[in-house]
Amino acid sequence: MHASFRILDFLHFRSLINRIDLHSKLFDLSDEADYECIEAPCLNLYHKLPLCEFIQVRELVNGTHFAIELNSMLHVALYQDPSMA
Repeated sequence: MHASFRILDFLHFRSLINRIDLHSKLFDLSDEADYECIEAPCLNLYHKLPLCEFIQVRELVNGTHFAIELNSMLHVALYQDPSMA
C-alpha cells in the first residue's frame, strides 16, 4: 500500500484508524472480525486488511504522527523560542 497525504488528510485518516475498537475485534470469533476495511476517500484508497496487518498499519500511522509532533516541538524549541537563543 502506498499513499501520500496532506497533513489534514493524514490526521483525519489517523482518527478513522484509531476509532476502530481492536479489543472487540480480537475477541470476536466471527469471520468478519478477521479483516478490517480501511479507506481514505480523498485518495481513492480502499484496502481490506487482515487484522495483523491492520494493527501494523495503525502502529505505523501512530508512529508517523509522533514523529510529526516531535518535529514540530523541536522546530518551536530551536527556532521560535527566544529564551533558547
